[in-house]
Amino acid sequence: MNKLGFELITIKEVKIEYPFLVEREGFDYFEEWEDQDFFLVANGNVNFEGNFYLDLYEDKEKKWLTNILNLSLKEIDTRRIEGILINGDFSINGTIINAEGDYGPYIYINGDVACQSMLLGGSYVEIKGNVKAKEVVMTSYNHGNFKCEGLIEAPVFIVEDHYTIFAERKNDLFYYNDKTDDFDAKNECEYDEVSGEDIISAELRKHLDNPLIETFEELKRELEFGELILKQNNPPAKNYEYWHKRVLLNYRDLKLVPKEFKTEELCNLALNSSYHALPFIDENLITVEFCDKLVGKDGFAIQVIPDEFITKELCFKAAESGTMLRLIPEEYYSEELILLVFKKGKHQPDINDVPSEFITESLLEEYVKIGKGLWLDKACKENEMDKLSILKKVVDSGIEYLDTVLGNHFSKEIVDYAFSIYGSKNKEEWNKYVQKHNVKFERLGLKY
Repeated sequence: MNKLGFELITIKEVKIEYPFLVEREGFDYFEEWEDQDFFLVANGNVNFEGNFYLDLYEDKEKKWLTNILNLSLKEIDTRRIEGILINGDFSINGTIINAEGDYGPYIYINGDVACQSMLLGGSYVEIKGNVKAKEVVMTSYNHGNFKCEGLIEAPVFIVEDHYTIFAERKNDLFYYNDKTDDFDAKNECEYDEVSGEDIISAELRKHLDNPLIETFEELKRELEFGELILKQNNPPAKNYEYWHKRVLLNYRDLKLVPKEFKTEELCNLALNSSYHALPFIDENLITVEFCDKLVGKDGFAIQVIPDEFITKELCFKAAESGTMLRLIPEEYYSEELILLVFKKGKHQPDINDVPSEFITESLLEEYVKIGKGLWLDKACKENEMDKLSILKKVVDSGIEYLDTVLGNHFSKEIVDYAFSIYGSKNKEEWNKYVQKHNVKFERLGLKY
């Protein structure tokens, strides 16, 4: 037991001491708990200072839990915690955070909850009483469940693709629920074709302290940090050091940085993490040299380079650095560029990315030599080319290509042809390939 009243007890003990839990739907929902696993239990009301983290499987939260339970990290790691039970009211001056959308422990609170905000994701959460939040109650992603038998009172209440059930609600500023569609039409999101994002309603954005927040994902990240987000609550001002830390943790947060703090240093910090930060960079920082350096570091960065900076030379640099053909504008395609992408790529060459006007026998020959030629059949049929003729030319190019031909395009016809070329004059090498692919030879009853 600790000063907050929490203790770890086994599930076997939970079943004995709190038998009402066993009948709850969320209790051992997937029927995979063991009696020797644990619950974090507080048998009575809890008053808590700071944020309360529900993602007890994660490393950061385990470190947080060491302070709650006065246990070492090693001791925490040896205990599998499947749930949290608060057998009473739960009052907290921070945010209740279940940031992980895919999973989380089972949570049962046998009373009322009062908090700054509450963010729920993949956990199965049941609250017997009412929930009163100073700012936001948000549930997100369809792997989670939330059942509140009482009133949810919060200025902002958002249900985003989540199984959320409640008896009543009171939300003065904003309500959105895409599972029930029982909200005001003006609160609906708008799809942005340029970014491919659902942009949150202007009705919600007008209440946010940071006007740069545009999506629910961005809003969730604020809640994950336990931030005050509503104008009406006068959130504390944030300085450069704060934003430096945020961007260091997640390059996407560069988008949320106010103009006065978005320095070249901060932009470079984000780009060092990922080229995907480029759309959040101020336009005056993007130069030819800047793009050249970015693509030279990672060819996949070509996909975020503004059109006005893309040149033939930059496309070749992207190919040299390793990229995918589909990321390069088609106007710059040539057989030379296509083959360079195939040779330098980090994955198997995909002939399906090549427009039909660039499909030639010479291109397909090189395609087979470079990789496995996985889609050679398809390419030949669609472009009315003879596959066997192409494979024969590959064989003619050198005995070293027999491995890829026999390994990926084995047939009696191509084996006969290869034998006619190398069976006598390179008998020793030929026999090595026969031995390596012996199973295929035996399957067709071929003997050489």
